[in-house]
Amino acid sequence: MKYKKGWIAVIVLAVLSPLGLLAIGEAWGEWDNETLKHLVGFVPEGMNRIKDMSPIAFLKDYSIPGFEGSFAKTSIGTIISALIGAGLTALIMYFIAAGRKQNERS
Repeated sequence: MKYKKGWIAVIVLAVLSPLGLLAIGEAWGEWDNETLKHLVGFVPEGMNRIKDMSPIAFLKDYSIPGFEGSFAKTSIGTIISALIGAGLTALIMYFIAAGRKQNERS
């Protein structure tokens, strides 16, 4: 496995991701439009356009339906959400790299 250490790091970070649930308030940069307007005085136009596009946020608030309620359930949902996000990111990057490699051969 060429990327074994990298995948181990991703899994460790995903398992540690529920630590964010212990924090008070919101994480930096995860603000809704109202909070952003209060903090910086305006909301970028792009954020206004996508605010009602709920299908793109299929794991809203990093939670999975059925994994809410207790801290343990929410933690499991957060870990699964982190793994899905990391997996999708890795898959997208794989296809981008494969496409670039194909273009270099041409």
